[in-house]
Amino acid sequence: MKALLLFFLCSLAAVPASTRYQVLGGRFRFDVPGDWLEAGRRSSDSVSVIAFEVPRPGGDTAVEAAVNVIIDVALSHRHWDLKRYGDGKLNQLEAGPGHTTVIDDHWWSEDHSRTALSQGVLHGTAYAVWDKLAVRDSIYLDLRTAMPAAVGADSVWKARYSAQLDSLIASFHIGNESVFAAASSHVHQ
Repeated sequence: MKALLLFFLCSLAAVPASTRYQVLGGRFRFDVPGDWLEAGRRSSDSVSVIAFEVPRPGGDTAVEAAVNVIIDVALSHRHWDLKRYGDGKLNQLEAGPGHTTVIDDHWWSEDHSRTALSQGVLHGTAYAVWDKLAVRDSIYLDLRTAMPAAVGADSVWKARYSAQLDSLIASFHIGNESVFAAASSHVHQ
């Protein structure tokens, strides 16, 4: 019994609390929960897109149950405002696969951001997609998470995931400045 307990405790210690990422030549940084797996990355001095796979409830490994988080950050001098940038990202989402439709779109004055909730069906699986968008100092940010509808039924997992997203959002920094004034939960229930 002691050996089993020791094995369990050692396996917990192997997962770091978070992993620090710095992109755009170090101008933008954030911390990702240590148990999220980096699924892909495309990065240059002006654009970084990093995809993460989030561990699913009960260790489910089915591909159609994948929960993904994508952080898309770009340095641009187009002088787009949040509306124009957000409209472009959401139009791109709706034009893509999955017959995705934006069903809720909000502006948040306290942190100068925009969130959108979308839903769609991809390969027969219903998905919810949530975007948090911001424009700061010529840096354009889109945090996107896609979750199969069935995964959201596990309330314990969903609460942990929501807390991880809040922590991620609070960790977004440009230089020494926080991107969002107050990390408040905007994940729709």
